[in-house]
Amino acid sequence: MPPTWQLSVWITSLAGKYELLDGVMGMLASNYFSPALMALICLCLWFGTRDAAQRERSQKTLIHVCVGVLLAFLIVVILNAAQSERGNLWERPYINHSEAEKAMNILYWPLSDSSFPSNAITGLAAAAAGLWSTNKRASLIAWGLVGLWGSGRVYVGIHYPIDIAGGILIGSVSAFVGLKLMQTIDSVPSSLLRLARRLLLA
Repeated sequence: MPPTWQLSVWITSLAGKYELLDGVMGMLASNYFSPALMALICLCLWFGTRDAAQRERSQKTLIHVCVGVLLAFLIVVILNAAQSERGNLWERPYINHSEAEKAMNILYWPLSDSSFPSNAITGLAAAAAGLWSTNKRASLIAWGLVGLWGSGRVYVGIHYPIDIAGGILIGSVSAFVGLKLMQTIDSVPSSLLRLARRLLLA
């Protein structure tokens, strides 16, 4: 079992004791709440300013973010494939601990892929880190969503805290690599923006 598994057991042992807490954490753990808010943030950044120069900076940043997120998911796919070949680093909490199994049965559903890293948190962390270079306020909101989503997914028994930390690390590194990559070939984001404008999408 991974480090911090005792913390995970303590958190998931709260499930089923407080109806309001279960409702909130179940919502936070879902695949809809944080991604929907993140999409809204990106939409506001893409269209949400009248200043042409600022809008272009934000739009280029979002292109960098997309590259970072794609890199993050590529790493996750490779890690998951490697673990499927050789065996997972560790099973999901609900397989190892009765408290987590109870939480999952109440609030979520079983998953078939590896527990480490958290795929969802990896992608959202890449987006949050990628936004930092040009819009720190949006980035901080996104990091708040990372924290909420990660907490929810530990609570419902599908991830250990270290799975969340691993996703944050991989996402952050991917965002940095994506940013540097796009800065070296700035003509690509510029060309994509010109195309989007012709299609009335920017």
